Amino acid sequence: MTHPNFLSADPAAVAQALPGIAAAAPQRASVGAWYALGVLIIATVLGAIDKVMMTLLTEPVRHALSLSDTQLGLLQGVGLALFAGIATFPLGWLSDRYDRRVVLAACVIVWSVAAGSRGLAQDFSLLFIASIGVGAGEAGLTPITNSMIPDLFSRAQRVLANGIFALSSIFGAALGAMLGGAIASAMDGARPMLPASLQALEGWRLSFIAVAVCGVPVALLLLSIRLPARTAPAVRATDEASAHGLSFGDYLRQHWKVLAGLIVGSGVAGMGLNAVGSWIPILAAREFGATPAQVGKGLGLAFIVGTLAGAIVGLGVMRLFGKRMGSAAALRIIIGGYVATASLSVLLLFVRSANDVFALLALLVTPLISGAVVLPNVLQDVGPPHLRSRVIASLSIAALPFHVIGPLLIGLMSDALKSRPGGLAYAVVSITLVSAVIGVLILRSCEGSLVRLMRLQQEPQA
Repeated sequence: MTHPNFLSADPAAVAQALPGIAAAAPQRASVGAWYALGVLIIATVLGAIDKVMMTLLTEPVRHALSLSDTQLGLLQGVGLALFAGIATFPLGWLSDRYDRRVVLAACVIVWSVAAGSRGLAQDFSLLFIASIGVGAGEAGLTPITNSMIPDLFSRAQRVLANGIFALSSIFGAALGAMLGGAIASAMDGARPMLPASLQALEGWRLSFIAVAVCGVPVALLLLSIRLPARTAPAVRATDEASAHGLSFGDYLRQHWKVLAGLIVGSGVAGMGLNAVGSWIPILAAREFGATPAQVGKGLGLAFIVGTLAGAIVGLGVMRLFGKRMGSAAALRIIIGGYVATASLSVLLLFVRSANDVFALLALLVTPLISGAVVLPNVLQDVGPPHLRSRVIASLSIAALPFHVIGPLLIGLMSDALKSRPGGLAYAVVSITLVSAVIGVLILRSCEGSLVRLMRLQQEPQA
């Protein structure tokens, strides 16, 4: 499951464009551009399914392979997050220079093969290697999709396209959870129709293999996208500075301080919040006996409700206060989301059923989504167009330690409290509260520098 972790926030373009989309007269995007956006959404949904399957099937996998919570934390943090981050920059570099369709299609094949390999794992080490493959393949989604959308849409229409893609992706994550749960539930019934070599496999293994098969048609859809001629690889020569006026190294040297504050603040604040998409569904299965199908349905409904409410809150606040706050509006929405979610996480100590868990999850997701609706524009505007993929990839890589440490800390603390009833809930709440307070203070301190960087890097209106 993709978790709401914000590397940056707060574009003035969003505050200006939300109330004025209809009034502007943008160049109309082609049918092919909207088709491409639809295919990118499909690829993102597939990635969500492949990622969420591990969460849905954690309990049967844990029992079958005798895994501890620390090992589960390693799978989520190091296996997925660390190696996803390591792969992000090379994939961003490739997508800046070569056909982004081909690079993304290759990523889909890689993560699908790795997802299927999970179903064949016989111990923790093999499962860990397969998780590395899933993380490395899915690492291309963020930098490549955030680079392709500006290729396909003018700046005026990009706000609309970004909004559609962001909300569709989040709903796609919810749909992915529901589909993943349905697939896991349907595997036993489909067993007689499978080849004889697969019929003896446990249901959780068949589920991983089933979702992996979907990778080939999605990769073919990506290759069918037609990109405008102007989006050919920007720079193949090494003299990047002479071609564009600013090299990647120069950009980092000029702005590393504000980027560091942004990364550390959002990374620390989000360490415990990773539990929203990973540990809380596990708690529903472990403490209240929810099946994979029930977890998938509850997780999907929680994210749908939370997404709708969060989008209404985020866009409503931006419309009301965007002009008054200026470029700081979105960052303050994101900070407020961190504070609200961390505070509400305390309610996890009082849940009494799986339904309570999923209702609370919807409540926790709402303030996070209120900030997510502005994130794509920020990622695209924080760096110059010719450096876009590498800047996004660099932000993701720099945030790696926090993505790795968060799930692992929760797993370690849960193992330490395993003799205490509700130990997992105590671990989630403790890490979430402490990390959110520290991270929010850091983010608040770098607000002014971030606003100046965003204004500096915005390209002219198309």
